[in-house]
Amino acid sequence: MLSEGFLKLLPVYPLIAQQIIDDYHLDSGICIDIGTGPGYMGLELAKITNLEMYFLDLDKKSLQKAKENVAACELDNTVHFIEADVSALPFEDNFADFVVSRGSLWFWKDQVKGVQEIYRVLKKGGIAFIGGGLGRYTPATMRERLKGRRRLVQEKHKDVKFLDESGLRELIKESGLPGCRIVSDEGEGAGTWIEIRK
Repeated sequence: MLSEGFLKLLPVYPLIAQQIIDDYHLDSGICIDIGTGPGYMGLELAKITNLEMYFLDLDKKSLQKAKENVAACELDNTVHFIEADVSALPFEDNFADFVVSRGSLWFWKDQVKGVQEIYRVLKKGGIAFIGGGLGRYTPATMRERLKGRRRLVQEKHKDVKFLDESGLRELIKESGLPGCRIVSDEGEGAGTWIEIRK
């Protein structure tokens, strides 16, 4: 059974996936979905591309749920399920064409190391899109319905390091990485994503 939070966010994942395809012109290559949880972000990308998908999460139960969700969709993409921490990715340098992570950044124990690891595994010319926004394609009416969701999550997880735009900028600075910028969702003034280009 899905938590109420995931049920509310389900319509957002295909919209973010389409935005990613439109912005970065992805069709094939290797994609890692970090902090995949039940696999929704990676699953939506796989449905509309030929990407080879790596669903990665530190939590065994989440990874099992991702396996079940992927199996139910009968994808023809090559898929892998990896139990690992973002701060120690089990991939060689220059491995992935694209890395996505929606909503997991706040839960990483070492956010700086996680961002550095993502950069390390990106191929030259690769791109990462990490953060917690709803994407530009999410309609205003849906945004309004989901408005209080972030506040509720923050109240529930008081020990989690949620980052606003200034926090994301500080994270980029601390990581020392080139090719990073803050991306905002349309209609929201503050940045909610970090884009990394290698």
